[in-house]
Amino acid sequence: MIGLGLIPRVAVRGAMTSYELCVEPRVSEIPRLIDWVEASCGAEGIADNIAFRVALALEEAVTNVIAHAFAEMPPPHIITVRLDITPRMLVAEISDNGRPFDPTAAPAPDLSLPIEQRSAGGLGIHLIRSMMDRVRYRRRGDKNLLRLEKAPR
Repeated sequence: MIGLGLIPRVAVRGAMTSYELCVEPRVSEIPRLIDWVEASCGAEGIADNIAFRVALALEEAVTNVIAHAFAEMPPPHIITVRLDITPRMLVAEISDNGRPFDPTAAPAPDLSLPIEQRSAGGLGIHLIRSMMDRVRYRRRGDKNLLRLEKAPR
């Protein structure tokens, strides 16, 4: 498990365990990300269906960062994923130094239209919103911070 980065950092406050993973900005890193999320959640006793939802949302968000955030931006390109797990909340935060983009401000796709009439894009953000209890974004310095929250029920 150490190969997956499962060295938890236990917060001084006591009831929270944190995990952190640096992700290379390559799509080939996505399976490693998913394995890490599932192993981290498993180590904390998070139900498989919750771990699946978090892994799916993170897969979509990190794939979007890889595909869009670094276009025309000089290296280094840095993506860090952090999981903070308490008995009441699982928080995943993605940090990247790409171009500013607030996915929470993106309009919801019109799912009532036939697929051939829909605008391209937006379904991934819709998926993230539907998988998580809360999605928040902020820009801090040169970093995008996307926070995904899910109650581990």
